[in-house]
This record gives sequence, structure tokens and C-alpha cells, in this order.
Amino acid sequence: MSESDPRSVRRRGPHHTGFDQPDAKDPCRARRKTAEPAACPDCGAVQEAGQWRWRRCSPGARPLRCPACCRIRDNLPAGELHLTGDFLAAHRDEVLARVRHVVEHTRKRYVLQRLMEIDEDDRQVRITTTSPHLARAIGLALHDAFKGTLDLDMQTRGCPRVRWTR
Repeated sequence: MSESDPRSVRRRGPHHTGFDQPDAKDPCRARRKTAEPAACPDCGAVQEAGQWRWRRCSPGARPLRCPACCRIRDNLPAGELHLTGDFLAAHRDEVLARVRHVVEHTRKRYVLQRLMEIDEDDRQVRITTTSPHLARAIGLALHDAFKGTLDLDMQTRGCPRVRWTR
């Protein structure tokens, strides 16, 4: 398979994250329905009708930390992305700009999908996210923009791993 071949995306396991399973334990998911409206004291997101949204907080909203802020505070990533390769070393700024673009675009639409950390060293970049969907979206965007090889390992319970190399 060549790097430009669309089949260079390797998928392992189902596309869901495992948290959809009834026996899966997500430490940041609410155990029971909460009183609404509620507002996250960290990011300002508002929960209404069971959904977290970027809205203005209504008067009387009770403070409730959103799952994304809970993950960030407790350092519990739900998605992990590893970037490696000679292309990354030569085009690091361009690749990271694409990552940040995807993160900002996604954050506007999906309140709970956020970047947690970008950890860089000479050989690789490790990115953690509050959602496995965001890690997957970043990997697919990098593959679309720069080609290379993308490995989507969605079998890992709790924190699926995405690997992109070129």
C-alpha cells in the first residue's frame, strides 16, 4: 500500500468507543439525571434538555462541572493520538496548525470534544482529547491533508489510540 492510497487507513475494532456498552464505566458520565439548567463553572457550558451547549447561562442555573472539564481536571483522556515520522519533523508547525484547526472547528459544534494536551519531543507528538471522536477526527484530517498511514485502534477500552505517521 502506498502512502497516497486511501486504503492506508487501518481500522481495528468497531468504530464505537466502548462507552456505549452498558457495562462500560465512564468515570465522567453522570450517574443519574441532574437538575437543569446547570452551568459548568470551569468553561461556562450550559446543560439544557440533557445536552451540553455553548449558551448564555440562565439565571438560577446550578453549578455542575461538564464531563469535558471533569476529564481535564482529573487527567482522564478519552482519546489519544500519536504523530510520528520524518514528515512530521520537517513540517511540525504545519501539522500542528491543522490539528488546532480541527480542534477549534469541532469545539464550536461539540461542546464536550476538547483538546487536553499536546506533548512534544524530538521524535513524536502525543495528543490527548476529552473524546475518542475528536482523536479520530484529527487523525482523519491529517491523513486527508498530508496522506501517510493512519491506524485507528478503537479496541482499546477507555482510551482508543490513533496513530498517524509519515
